[in-house]
Amino acid sequence: MATNMTGTTMANWLPEQWSSLASITYRSNTVLPALMDRRWEPEIGVGRGDTVNIPLFSQNNSARNRGAGTGTFGEATALTFDAATEQQIQLVVNKLGYKGFSMPVEMSLQTMPNYQSLLTDGIGKALALFTDSELANDTTNGLDAFTSVLGVDNVDVTDDVVLSAIAVLDNAIADYESRYLVVSPSTYISLLKIERYANSLYGGSVGNLDGSKGTGYVGSIYNVDVYKSSNLQDGTAGKKNALFQKEAIAFAEQQSVKIVNDLNIEDGLLEQYVGYNVFGHVMVKDGFGNEVAGK
Repeated sequence: MATNMTGTTMANWLPEQWSSLASITYRSNTVLPALMDRRWEPEIGVGRGDTVNIPLFSQNNSARNRGAGTGTFGEATALTFDAATEQQIQLVVNKLGYKGFSMPVEMSLQTMPNYQSLLTDGIGKALALFTDSELANDTTNGLDAFTSVLGVDNVDVTDDVVLSAIAVLDNAIADYESRYLVVSPSTYISLLKIERYANSLYGGSVGNLDGSKGTGYVGSIYNVDVYKSSNLQDGTAGKKNALFQKEAIAFAEQQSVKIVNDLNIEDGLLEQYVGYNVFGHVMVKDGFGNEVAGK
């Protein structure tokens, strides 16, 4: 004899499906989390507290020549060791974004089949906007916290400004891999006026299908991947863009997008759904990034 699906099992099944759909929308609309250092995420899983201590080592970056000074190549002479001084920076998971909605139970019974996808899209996009905005606008640990500020507010970003920002990373000995320039839609237009960047776009398709550079990818300049985002911090009249290397900011998502639901009897038989995510981020290497003022 077949077992009918009960309200209880449906309540468990539906949120899982909705969470999956909302997560897809979330990932396809967030730009910044993928550009951050997420190496520490496995250490802050559910049930593992709210803090990760990120080690930083201050050390001499120069190697020594075995054959120089008193040493002789080919002979076993004593080695010179440098002291490695460890510091710690704490990444605290302290942000919860959520989007909730409710409807009378009779409405939930009578809604169109595609209504579910419309609601999950709304949840995913709302949480994507929240997460990107938190990373962009945080004046202590986000893109708006870099000490180095280049460019001029509400003025086109030029080739010279991009090169100056890259030089800041070079002087800080930031890795050449995983360097990103995140720009507003208006600054993207400014970049198109840079001949080197515009010419690079004629080589073929840009981003995905599936060459893949992720959401917002719009090409590269001087081996720096360029991303477009509508969630950057406002300047006085323009926008605060950013050029940085991945290790500048650490990001950890303790709970990816999840949807839970409940039946609210007290307020009149309302079907209630809430989607949420939990994360944290911290500035680790300020010298590995720049604010790039522009349009």
